[in-house]
Amino acid sequence: MSAIGMVSNRASQRNRRGMSDLRGLLATRPDVHHAELDGIDGLRAALTDFATRKVELVVVNGGDGTVQAVITSLLNDGMFDNPPTLAVLPGGMTNMIAHDIGAPRRAATALRRLLSGHRPARECRRVIRLQRDGAAPVYGMFFGTAAIVRGIEYCRRAVHPLKLESSAAAGAALAGLLARRLWRRGGEDRVYRGDVIAVGIDGQAPEAGTYLIVLATTLNRLVMRTRPFWGAGAGGLRYTALRHPPARMWRRLPALLYGGERRRLPPDDYVSRNADDIRLDMACPYTLDGELFEATPGQPVRLSSGPVLHFQPC
Repeated sequence: MSAIGMVSNRASQRNRRGMSDLRGLLATRPDVHHAELDGIDGLRAALTDFATRKVELVVVNGGDGTVQAVITSLLNDGMFDNPPTLAVLPGGMTNMIAHDIGAPRRAATALRRLLSGHRPARECRRVIRLQRDGAAPVYGMFFGTAAIVRGIEYCRRAVHPLKLESSAAAGAALAGLLARRLWRRGGEDRVYRGDVIAVGIDGQAPEAGTYLIVLATTLNRLVMRTRPFWGAGAGGLRYTALRHPPARMWRRLPALLYGGERRRLPPDDYVSRNADDIRLDMACPYTLDGELFEATPGQPVRLSSGPVLHFQPC
């Protein structure tokens, strides 16, 4: 059996409530190398230790931001000759990556299955490579900007204190945002304002427009099993953009979030396609897997198809 290493982010939302079940399972498996971290400090040292121990399966116990940090360190720091297989436990407030790859809702259930030898076929998943401001690239699986960032901020402010599970929190956030929109109909609401973004796709010259939402992902589904992408093409990134204001957005919301390959959405307001390279010139903040970043005016954010990694469903 391949060597296993596990990274736990004790600062992730679910892990803050206690890790006794996970520690109890690991107590029966002293062969599993477990690194408990507060945040991501010490992550590189932990992964370097795993590489020295010839670990072939790295279990990530945390939210989407923790997974992003692990992937970025593996690809940038090169401690492994070849990146190990990754398994993701849903240990954070937002666990889109874990749930999309096939983890159950409970981290202890997922870990118990892994330790018992329950190993469905591995999945190959591409990641997003995000380049900004001449800094080292960051790798993840979900990018969003404009109202997506403001929605995340609203969720953290109004919903996270309720300590709901991730799916319930997403539902509560969507309901709250809908209520805001209905309550302020005809009035100003900063969540729903537009942002000016110049978008260039696969070598096209950037074209400026006002957008409500811009997202790119390599996931198959997002929170609440939504699939707000339907574009064609061979690109590795799923790209969707809603211009501001999108015509009859609330009436078209079911088709936008859960429609099939063909959706009756006005193509001028609702854009979806696959791409390999996306350039965004903007001044608004953006997110990669729940982590927030500030854009630098005049310095574009570049998204491109990153490497393919192996993930182990639980």
